[in-house]
Amino acid sequence: MTMFSSCACALLLAVSASAAAQTPGPSGPYGNPPGNDPYSDLYASPSSASQPSPLASQRMELGPQGHRYPFPVYASLPLNAPGSLSKVKRLIIVVHDERRDARRSLRAVAALYAGQAGPKADTLIVAPRFPSMVDASLQGMPAWRRTGWMEGLPSIAARDRPPPISSFRILDDLLRHFTAPGRLPALQTLVLAGLGAGAQMVQRYAVLNPLDESLRATGLDLTYVVANAESYLYLSPLRPSRTGRGYTRYERGICPTYEHYRYGLEDLPAVLQNYDGRLSRIQLATRYAQRRVTYLLGSADTNPEYAGLDKGCGAEAEGATPLARGLGYWGYEMRARAKYAPKPAHRGFIVQDIGHSETEIYASACAARALLGDGNWTTTATCKALPSQPSM
Repeated sequence: MTMFSSCACALLLAVSASAAAQTPGPSGPYGNPPGNDPYSDLYASPSSASQPSPLASQRMELGPQGHRYPFPVYASLPLNAPGSLSKVKRLIIVVHDERRDARRSLRAVAALYAGQAGPKADTLIVAPRFPSMVDASLQGMPAWRRTGWMEGLPSIAARDRPPPISSFRILDDLLRHFTAPGRLPALQTLVLAGLGAGAQMVQRYAVLNPLDESLRATGLDLTYVVANAESYLYLSPLRPSRTGRGYTRYERGICPTYEHYRYGLEDLPAVLQNYDGRLSRIQLATRYAQRRVTYLLGSADTNPEYAGLDKGCGAEAEGATPLARGLGYWGYEMRARAKYAPKPAHRGFIVQDIGHSETEIYASACAARALLGDGNWTTTATCKALPSQPSM
């Protein structure tokens, strides 16, 4: 048994015990009252009766000349008023979860600096909303079937919509738009963040995107925040052992497709092969290790039955719950840590007593630092750093 396996198992047992009192009961997952389960209608548009927000929905035009397309976002500052953007030093692109409530995601991050004039002026939060085919108000825009956007898959082909485009290209185009010369003249830092399905998208994008190094070469700081992802993209056939001891190849007799995308690199969709699929597993793993990634794991995200949890065998090969899958992936990374020089630029934290809650996990001290840097932020949860060295 490796030193890290013992540590990861101990962590999982400890946080599971502390979360026992928070296990969902008849009232619904994570204390939601009956009839108000946030996972009861995962793919519907957010309710128009939800609490109004001063953070406005805006329409952007993205893509290169000759291939422009409209796309909906929420933003903390008006994007059509260049004067309001002249002081922006930090751009945070936050990706919504399964509910596709981009406004909620934006509000969860903006709450960290509520009442502070400085961050309000020099921080721009942009929350793209990935449309579904049933969003009547978003006709003429790219749209995806169910959660295809989460995997980087192309939007649907339809007469009244732009040509199919990978959702990863949407993130590319957002980054290119905001880093264009003169757009945000004071810009220093870029952050891509997501929780749940959004975290799955951000983690896979962090592995596969071809822009990271070129953006950092201009002097910009680019980081990724992956919070409570329900599954992760592995870069080798190894998975946490079913015995709890180390890592081994999963049994294909149980799950023949466990190494297929979106859990591994086999059967990579054509749109992603053409995206940045020319790199080998080793090249991807080496490059990813040097990209700046922060993992956030809620210690109470231990419900194996909540409606939004991926129950496919490829996901089950990673663990039974989001917390188990996150700890397993962190151990997998630390197991390979000795292969890389310099050491991987990844950090991991347990957020104490928090489940699968976007608002609560972003309100933690470690999330605030990852999203906004050092400062006097409004936080309500504490964090514990995951071990950065494998044990022996």
